[in-house]
Amino acid sequence: MTLAPGGLRDPAGEAALREGPGREGRAVWWGWAGVFFALYTVFSLARHRNLQTTGYDLGIFTQAVRGYAALGAPRSDLLGWDFNLYGDHFHPVLATLVPLYWLWPDARVLLVAQAGLLALAAVPLAGLAARRLGRGAGHAVAVAFGLSFGVQGAVAFDFHEVAFAAPALSWAMAALVEGRYRAALWWTVPLLAVKEDLGLTVAAVGLVFMIRRQVQPGLLLCAAGFSCFAVLVGVLIPAASPSGVYPHFPPGGEQSLLSQLDAGLKSLFWPEEKTATLILTAGLTCGLALRSPVALAALPGIAVRFLSASPSYWGTGLHYSLTAMPVLFAAALDAQPKWARSRHALWRGLGRHTAAAFLIAAAPLSGTGPLQSFLLHPARAFETTPQARAAHSLLRQIPDGATVEATNSLSPHLAHRTRVYSWPLTRRLPQYAVINLRDSWPAAPQDRAAELLSRGYQLLALQESIALLRQPG
Repeated sequence: MTLAPGGLRDPAGEAALREGPGREGRAVWWGWAGVFFALYTVFSLARHRNLQTTGYDLGIFTQAVRGYAALGAPRSDLLGWDFNLYGDHFHPVLATLVPLYWLWPDARVLLVAQAGLLALAAVPLAGLAARRLGRGAGHAVAVAFGLSFGVQGAVAFDFHEVAFAAPALSWAMAALVEGRYRAALWWTVPLLAVKEDLGLTVAAVGLVFMIRRQVQPGLLLCAAGFSCFAVLVGVLIPAASPSGVYPHFPPGGEQSLLSQLDAGLKSLFWPEEKTATLILTAGLTCGLALRSPVALAALPGIAVRFLSASPSYWGTGLHYSLTAMPVLFAAALDAQPKWARSRHALWRGLGRHTAAAFLIAAAPLSGTGPLQSFLLHPARAFETTPQARAAHSLLRQIPDGATVEATNSLSPHLAHRTRVYSWPLTRRLPQYAVINLRDSWPAAPQDRAAELLSRGYQLLALQESIALLRQPG
């Protein structure tokens, strides 16, 4: 590798890339991206139509993008009246969705965008596998990654900004494995605009650079990652937060960072859900990723989750495992030659049959994911539940621009055209209230409906446990 005036250059890595599959071969991996894009899109939109998306978080992100689209700050009434989201997380990358939102101002545009981002992440990993192990391995990696539990969890839980990290990490890790360090550097840097804690991931990638004797760019990434994380968590986000502290770590801002780190390190593998997550994460590639330094890039994301006091971060569900997926698949491909030369027959066999290992590991892990039922019964995706039909009928009665109090399953359907919020985070009387009596958030929706009725609100309709109320006068 040489440091040319234009940046990092690795002739050996570039030559290996030129010798890989041609344009026809690359089109196959883009074909897989198209398949997954269609799958994720239909699945996400079906969930949204049937009230399975939520205000927390699809409604919040819709309000954020709506704020950007109006050339303002990313604000969300669902987190508090006129709440500036920079007081919760740092994700300026959301502004890139504005052109799409201008074309289709609806929460569903975020779901479609996320489907595209996650589908794209399969392309560089499948191409990497094909260049190193042949086309069959490329297909195996495309399927295993596209149905991995981290990707399924992200698809099945609304929209989140970390969807932008998936393709960036995939291209960065693929370039890193192939020794294309300049490309790896430029794909890594944008992670700083995705979310504040990804600064630690950027620093970890810098460490991998240094392990591979790319000291200067490695130091640059470490410095940028750590400094951005420190400034965002210690200064900028607290400055925008009503509480004056970073709201996620340490929890509630009641403990010092050092005391929380000390407590978290003592329980890094406890409760047992954390250990199970580690085992399943390592098992995703049959443990092949563990022999590559590239896997170090997955550690900050896992550590931040385990240091949290919230049990929702510890498992393999939701979107929290997403950023580990591209890292681990790339790391497994990087380590494959080492395993293939192992003195132990089992590991040598896995190394020589990596494609089969990916599929063997993916089958049980992906088979229990949220896409399983959808794949087995795709016709159900086009069905609409009676409650969803009733809800959409009632929501159409609410005029644009109205102030609306809504429960969790209904608020994302209003976030693009009304000022929708949740009780009790915002304590004000709305023009309309639409309450799903089956929702668990906000708590006790029946009591809230009764309270509004006692205040003189008119019950316009009650269908399939959904109540629509209007302010008197």
